[in-house]
Amino acid sequence: MKVIKGPNSGRYPHSNSLLIGKSCLIDTGAGEILRNLKVEWILNTHWHEDHISGNKVGKRVAAHFLDAEAIENYEEFRKRYGLGDLVNIFINFEFGKVDRLLENGEELEFEGIKVEVLHTPGHSAGHCCFIVNDDTLFLGDIDLTSFGPWYGCLDCDVGEFLNSIEKVKKLVESLEIKIAVPSHGEIVYSTPEIVRRLEEYKNKIYERDRKIWNYLSRGESPIGQGIFYKRILEPREVFLHFEKIMVEKHLTTFPRESCPL
Repeated sequence: MKVIKGPNSGRYPHSNSLLIGKSCLIDTGAGEILRNLKVEWILNTHWHEDHISGNKVGKRVAAHFLDAEAIENYEEFRKRYGLGDLVNIFINFEFGKVDRLLENGEELEFEGIKVEVLHTPGHSAGHCCFIVNDDTLFLGDIDLTSFGPWYGCLDCDVGEFLNSIEKVKKLVESLEIKIAVPSHGEIVYSTPEIVRRLEEYKNKIYERDRKIWNYLSRGESPIGQGIFYKRILEPREVFLHFEKIMVEKHLTTFPRESCPL
């Protein structure tokens, strides 16, 4: 088992991968380092471009059934972003077939190494973490970064994200997981540290919600105020779109009163 780090520790537009034996790779956004790799199976945590861009290095692809269509199909990928043709700025890869549909709790085995599917929706409808040999957890985009949880696509769900983080935290405690590999950032070692980081990560959502309602209570729009992105990147239309979706998801998940944006 080997962690393959993307450039800058998997910073977007790349991500970290996990090689299991010589036959399976979890996620394929690590960039040029994967170019000469050939494996039998790819396991995708979810459908976003920084996790599927190198899927061609695998003969077959497996993903959760709720995300499979967006991995295979441009129109579904475009629909979930909600950006129209602007979505093309994220596409530098070919869409390909998903050969196996995964479900929560399913167990796979590669060269004697057990991999269990843990469905953790929120970041996407079909987002999954993978438990490897009951001692290592590939977190996908429950990534523990200082940015916090990201839920800017139409199939994201803040409430499910909170539930998934709590689900992962309880699993880490019960199995005493000592290695957590996020898709972006550095590996986290030791059960207490993983639990602490998950709690800190979850609290980012509540912190954002307080800020959103502070702006709304003053009659101001929270979009573009640094609650999510400290500065709005180019193209501004795209990142303001993401902020609008994330704010709307907060209002749906934590309703207090009707406030037009």
